[in-house]
Amino acid sequence: MNNQPQVFGTLLGYAPGNVAAYSSDYDSVDPKALPDRHAYRHYVDGVYTGYKWQCVEFARRWLLLNKGYVFEDIAMAYDIFKLRHVNIVGGNKTLPLQSFNNGSKRAPEPGCMLIWNEGGEFELTGHVAIVTEVFDDCIRIAEQNVDHECWPEGRDYARELPARRSDDGGYWIKCSYVDGDILGWVIQTSDQRGSIKVTPPNPKLFNLKLAQVKNNHASENNWLNIANSDEYAYVQANGCTLTSVKENQNRFFVSQPARKRN
Repeated sequence: MNNQPQVFGTLLGYAPGNVAAYSSDYDSVDPKALPDRHAYRHYVDGVYTGYKWQCVEFARRWLLLNKGYVFEDIAMAYDIFKLRHVNIVGGNKTLPLQSFNNGSKRAPEPGCMLIWNEGGEFELTGHVAIVTEVFDDCIRIAEQNVDHECWPEGRDYARELPARRSDDGGYWIKCSYVDGDILGWVIQTSDQRGSIKVTPPNPKLFNLKLAQVKNNHASENNWLNIANSDEYAYVQANGCTLTSVKENQNRFFVSQPARKRN
């Protein structure tokens, strides 16, 4: 295997279903070709798959091309572990998702998603890969945005991770990074046995109203340290306010109790 990261956008290999994986080496991006965030957005037949060429983009694109469904937009890769459905493309139907902790007695399956928690190698974001093959002693995955290296010729997966069955039948996968943590896997199935229970957020938290405080001119006082380059740049753009839009500078959101029905 070539140990040198490939230039951003270089074809690394093809996963099952002839789905391409590309290098996501952002240090080699051509700013003329990708001048802003909008230029990174990727679509397949009008369906948004994600930002070039992140791990989430690959997972969503692989599911779209092989299964005909996608998961909803999420902030970080580890958030996929809490999703409970996927959306069938071209209709208003959904299919259920179930998440299983690493060590679950229900082993991962080809076509499911393997999820890493935030931290270490995957600081802040976590990570997601598509499981391609499952064995008693290892698992094979296809992914983007890890090492940016070309896959060996004839191979349809990026990495192979060691696995082991515990005495009680649990399936455990070892992370190849000592500072990484595999949460588990997400399978499209209606069978909830052995899956984790995800508590939906309290709907009252989304019952918000817009409020406004009387202008006490506090924003005129410097509360940002302009000796720091990032804070100085912010002050230059917005002043010592949370927004450059004058009419919104004293507005805020507050939760309110839901109205009781008679």
